[in-house]
Amino acid sequence: MTAQDFAASNMSTPSAKSAGLVFLLANRRLITMLALFVGLCVVFHIASDGIFLSPRNLTLLMRQGAIVSIVAMGVAILIIKGEIDLSIGSSVYLCGVAAGMCQLHFGFGIVPTLLVTLAVGLVLGLWQGTWTVALGVPSFVVTLAGFLAFRGAGYYITGAATLAPMSDSYSALSEGFLPMSATYGLLAAIYLLGLVAILRSSHDRQSGKTWHRLGQVAVLTVLCGVALWIFAGYRGIPNAVIWVAACWAVLWFLMMRTAFGRNAYLIGSNREAARLAGIEIRKHLVAGFLLMGALYAIAGTLMTARLNASTPAAGLYLELDAIAAAVIGGTSLRGGIGTVTGAIAGAALLVTIDNGMSILNISSFVQMMIKGMVLLLALAADFMLNRRRAS
Repeated sequence: MTAQDFAASNMSTPSAKSAGLVFLLANRRLITMLALFVGLCVVFHIASDGIFLSPRNLTLLMRQGAIVSIVAMGVAILIIKGEIDLSIGSSVYLCGVAAGMCQLHFGFGIVPTLLVTLAVGLVLGLWQGTWTVALGVPSFVVTLAGFLAFRGAGYYITGAATLAPMSDSYSALSEGFLPMSATYGLLAAIYLLGLVAILRSSHDRQSGKTWHRLGQVAVLTVLCGVALWIFAGYRGIPNAVIWVAACWAVLWFLMMRTAFGRNAYLIGSNREAARLAGIEIRKHLVAGFLLMGALYAIAGTLMTARLNASTPAAGLYLELDAIAAAVIGGTSLRGGIGTVTGAIAGAALLVTIDNGMSILNISSFVQMMIKGMVLLLALAADFMLNRRRAS
């Protein structure tokens, strides 16, 4: 048996019965999550006397969830590969410090600031990837060290002081909005591209396929219509949402349409099979941490732009929200399962809980308890799914 044959045998799909159970349970989880999301929105809307589902609040909610969504996508990819990152909050903070230093002390413009911030993020990612891959230290330990060291480095550089204010153009990276004309044009382009993608997805003219395409068109129309109502009802599409959409598009393509993504799932599912299949695991893991480093930089940029400052408390517990969002969105802590789209969905659910309970003036302590229970339920669903797959 060749190495490729051995790898293929280890990647073999489960029996039809097992596969059916997995599919059913996965869809139950998706339906449950969607039902919970819709239920929360309705409850918060009624309890807030119509404030929650207003275009203004929904737009601000999307902007509020941008940072968590971006880092959740990155940590989902690492978890799919069988790794973890506990340093996210401290890494994002240190990237924000770099941006603040460039803006305030060196007088850099937007582009040089972004490039320096990106370089810092990549260095942090490379540092952690090197320790994990070259020296074999578990990523849990390496990133836990980064959780402490990177924030300590930021405090040392700044004296634990706030760096503020940023320039107006820098703050607009997160807080700005697309003009209404550009908002209408972008939504129209997305709708047309979606239609083209649906029509090209299948050349089968059978009745079943036709109804399937009509359903996809209906869903696309509803989603774009809701987006138009939200963004046209306030000030347009927030720039922070553009950042999230751009990151999602790149990462979705990377994970679903390239060898990088296919290999990531194999590495997380069965690392020995991946090695026998000739996949260079070490390079893939380092690439995963470098990708995470780039997302540190983007999140750090958005955080400092949103706050118009780099504060000592920036990014605290961000890693917990990111990991929770990834797991709630369907990423398995056992590796090999998950999507960046699911990570965004998980982040949306967490931000909805935060935003809704804040509008209702519910204690932040209660919010933490509820988010903890949501995470626990997601982990229980993950455990059940893996148990069904193993049976």
